This record gives sequence, structure tokens and C-alpha cells, in this order.
Amino acid sequence: MNLAGDVGGTHARMGLFDGPNCVRRTTLDMAKLQSGEELTAAALEALGCDEIERACLAVAGPVLAGEARLTNHSMSFSGSTLRGELGAQEVVLVNDLVALGTAVAHGLADDAERFGGELRTSPDATRCVIAAGTGLGMGIVVGGRCLPSEGGHVRVAPAGAFERELMAYTEATLEEAQGVVAWEHYLSGRGLVNLYQAVCHVWDMPPADLSPEEIAARGLDVTDPTCHTTIETWAGMLGSAAGGLAVATMAVGGVWLAGAVPRALKPMLADRAFRRSFEAAAWAADFLPAVPVHLIEDDYAGLMGAGLIADGLD
Repeated sequence: MNLAGDVGGTHARMGLFDGPNCVRRTTLDMAKLQSGEELTAAALEALGCDEIERACLAVAGPVLAGEARLTNHSMSFSGSTLRGELGAQEVVLVNDLVALGTAVAHGLADDAERFGGELRTSPDATRCVIAAGTGLGMGIVVGGRCLPSEGGHVRVAPAGAFERELMAYTEATLEEAQGVVAWEHYLSGRGLVNLYQAVCHVWDMPPADLSPEEIAARGLDVTDPTCHTTIETWAGMLGSAAGGLAVATMAVGGVWLAGAVPRALKPMLADRAFRRSFEAAAWAADFLPAVPVHLIEDDYAGLMGAGLIADGLD
């Protein structure tokens, strides 16, 4: 049996695999776990297994030389340490978007809803994946495999005077940004709160103490103009980030979106503002109007991709 995991800052989706097939799975609360070893021990207990042949953990953070640390959690991982703890033949650590991109590359997200562009089926076409949840991850799918990217941490490219005002406020006030406002500071769950607070500042409105879920609900309801402007701006910024990544990678095969934030704000993907920002994300990129954008709604797509990677370790 193989162990696979899709490990984020809030949840870890873990599965037991027989080859590429998931036979059991569980979801763990990351707030209750402190280390990679504690995570795998809890997963094996929940999955009812004590012998592992291979393992793949897809973690929401950069992976360098077999070591990884979650960007939005204190947990760190060592492939060699985990191999000893698990008694496994091999343990591989990959970025979580590599696992998601692997699922896309192998057709496990072909039922994702499409928002504009043309349907592309060529397996050779470059594609890219973007996941917005606790953080913001990106990956590039080329030739059947996914390359990691830390594009979510790239500085925001504001479009227009309003977005420049928002960014100036966030740059000056968000301590964690350290003077660099990245896409993740707006397009993640907590980023939605940052964006809302910036909109309130520019409009000279006192911000309410709202969660990301409340901002999304009020914005979609159109009962709160500030929240509605927040999610409209979010859609435009997501379009810019997705379009920019598509141009940088020549992803004519399409962009796949995933994560709790785009799922919660799904109606905004159908709004013309999203496609307009996507198609205007770069200069002299006449191919962008034909590039499709898809939304993956399956929470376990990344886990299935990690299972495929574990199965192919040899």
C-alpha cells in the first residue's frame, strides 16, 4: 500500500492507495498537528494501516533538496526522516500544486466547468493550475508532468488607479507583506479580508469585522456595496494573475482553478469582468481570448494526483 497526502495550512487530505486507486481517505485538522511525523502517524491511525511501501506528500510550500516547510503553518517535513518513521522504501515531497497539476495532466479534472475560451483536448498543450485557499499556489503542466511554481508570492500587478490605491494601502499597513504585496495577499482566504479592508480605506468607510465567508456571502448577495466591490475586484485580480501566468508559460491548453475561494465565488468567474481582466493581462497576447479557464470543484483532486506520484516513484 502507498500513502499519499495533500497537505495545506488548514486541512491535510490523506489517502491509502493500492496502485493508483484510493482505497481509504481521511481529512485531518492541521491546527491539531505540529510536525510531519505527527501528521503521518495520525493519518496511518485514521486509515487503519501500519505498513507503507511508498509515500508522496504534496505540501503547500516550496520543496528544496527533499525538505519542505508549509508557508502558512509552522510544520516542516524531511523526506529522509519520514522514510525512517514510515519504514517505507521511498518517500517523496512535492509542492501541492504539483499534485494538482498531475491530476490535471492525467485527465482527473476533465469534468471541471469551463469559463470562456475554447475547449482544448491536445495532451501536448501547456496548461497551468492555480489554487486559492489558505494560501495561493501555482503550477505549470508540461508534457504530462507538473512543474512547481511560487507564482502566488509574486508582487501584484495592479490594473488601473483603483487597484493601485488598494495596493498602496496594503503595502503600507500589512506588516507580513514587508513592503511587497503578493497575489496571495489578496487572492487567498485571508487575502479577501485584506482586500476588503483596503476597499473600505479607499472609500473612507469603517471596516466591519467580517470573515472571508461573510465577505463572499454579502458580496454575492449585493446587499453590501463594499463587499460586492471587494469580490468584483477579487475577480479582476484573479483574472490578471491567471492571464499573466498563462502568457508567461504559453499555456494555450488552459488554466485550471481550484480551492475554497474560487469555489465560494464561482458566480464571479462567469462575470464578464473576470474574462476581461484575464484577456487583458498582457500586451500582444492575441491568443488569450481562446484560452479556457476551468474550475475544479473536487476537494480530492490534489490527493489523487499525489497518489499517482506515489505509484510512479519507481
